[in-house]
Amino acid sequence: MKRICSQCGKTIEGEGMAFCPYCGAKLEAAAPETRDAEAEKWIGKALSAASYPERKKILEKGMAACPDSREIRWELLFIGDEGPKKGRVIDFSIIKSWVLEFYWKPGDFSEEKRDRMRSEFFDAPRLRETLRLFDDPEKKQQEYLQRLCREYVELFLEGSNQVMGNIFGFQLARNKDRKLAVPVAQIIRNIKADEKLSPEQREMLWKAMYQAYGARTGGNMEHLDAALGQ
Repeated sequence: MKRICSQCGKTIEGEGMAFCPYCGAKLEAAAPETRDAEAEKWIGKALSAASYPERKKILEKGMAACPDSREIRWELLFIGDEGPKKGRVIDFSIIKSWVLEFYWKPGDFSEEKRDRMRSEFFDAPRLRETLRLFDDPEKKQQEYLQRLCREYVELFLEGSNQVMGNIFGFQLARNKDRKLAVPVAQIIRNIKADEKLSPEQREMLWKAMYQAYGARTGGNMEHLDAALGQ
């Protein structure tokens, strides 16, 4: 039996597992309904792609082949739109979780850009349309935020030399929970202070980031709680 982890998006084979073997997130009981086999093939192929642009192309082809697949639409939520090329500047907007960057470095973005990035958490039309396809849209909204946060921590914080440090170009994975605690605490503080989100939205988002930290540190919350003054 195959399942896809709602946090990291990876395909899990086998029965009886309560936690994802890749990210450690708790797995939900398998739904009684079966997912479309053809859609599953497209999703599996996309998630194994080497790059996000390639993943996007595969999912779009899958969407054309399976136009009623809500699962493919779900996966497409985690891929953004590439911005215009600006010389050698790296554009991360193809990775949807990058929208969380402005909560870590708000000064790097204009107010207009921050508003556009913020809209992707709750108000984007494609997000709303996709959530309505599921029996419990509120639960899927939470899953969406949790996965965005987990991918952001994994890709942009763990992948940052500024956060993790390095020696001769090799990142240091030791003390990951301590190193991640500083940026994650700052992100959580900025989310809590964001008055352009409703109190309910702020709580959903900061809790998703808190849980993402736990998923990437084996549940060790000591350093993050200390950084948050808890």
